[in-house]
Amino acid sequence: MWYSFNELVALAYRSKDSRVDEWFLMSSPVKPTILILAYMLIAIRIGPSLMKNRAPYNLKYTLRVYNIFQMIYNSYLFIAVWNEMQVIRSLMNDDCKIKRSDEMTLQCLSYGWLYLINKIVDLMDTIFMILRKKNAQISFLHVYHHSIMICLSWYGIKYMEVREDFGIIVAINTAIHVIMYFYYFVAAMGPQYQKYLWWKMYITKVQIGQFWAVPLYVLASIMKGCEISKMYTFWVMVHASIFALLFVDFYRKAYTKPSQIEHKKDSVRKGEKTT
Repeated sequence: MWYSFNELVALAYRSKDSRVDEWFLMSSPVKPTILILAYMLIAIRIGPSLMKNRAPYNLKYTLRVYNIFQMIYNSYLFIAVWNEMQVIRSLMNDDCKIKRSDEMTLQCLSYGWLYLINKIVDLMDTIFMILRKKNAQISFLHVYHHSIMICLSWYGIKYMEVREDFGIIVAINTAIHVIMYFYYFVAAMGPQYQKYLWWKMYITKVQIGQFWAVPLYVLASIMKGCEISKMYTFWVMVHASIFALLFVDFYRKAYTKPSQIEHKKDSVRKGEKTT
C-alpha cells in the first residue's frame, strides 16, 4: 500500500491514544527529533568546544543533589509500574493482553511519559561530563544510548498500545538506575569513598542482562500462541542485540583488558598506601 506525502505526515502525527497529544513533546515527531539532534550536537561539538579553554567545574554538590533526585524519581516510577504491570497474568490470557479501563490506560501512558521525561533529564549526565571536561566518557555508546532511549520511549507512547513488555522495560531500567545513581552519589562524595565502589562492573552486567528481558517475554508470548507482530518482534530483537553488543564491548574494554586490570591493581595499591 502506497501513501502520499500528506498521508504519511498525517500518520506520523496520529497517536494511538489522542489524549497524549496534549502532553509535552507528544503532539509532533518534530519536537523529539529536534531535541535529540540538539543533544548530539552539544555533546559532540558545541559543549567540548566551549569548554576547551576553560577550567573544569567542581560540581560535587550539584552532582549529589542530582543523584538523589534521580534515585527518588526512578524509585517512584519503579514502584508505580511494578504495582500495575501483570506479566504472568498476561501470559495466561488467550491474547496475552490485560483489559484496562480508559482511566487506567491513561494512567499507564502517563507512567510512560514520566519515563520519557526522565530519559530527557538523563541528558544532564552528558552536560555534567562536558562541564567537568570528562570528554573521554562521552563515547558513541553514551550518546547513542541516551538518544535512542528518548526515541524509543516517545515512539512507544505515541504509536503503540499499553503493553506488559513496556512495563518490564520501565520497571527493570528504573530499578537499575536507582542502583546506578546511588553508585554515582557515593562517587561524588569524594576520593575517600572510592574503595567502596568496587561493584561498578556488576551494574554493567545487570545492564547487559536487562536487554534480554523483553525478547524473552516476547518469545514466551509467541510460544503461548499469542499474536505478536513480526515487525514488532524484529524491532525488539534488533534493538536488544544492538544494546547488548555495545554494552558487552564497553564491559570488555573497561574490565577485561590487561591494561585496565593492571590500572585497577595500581589504584588499589595507591589506595592502600594512603590509608
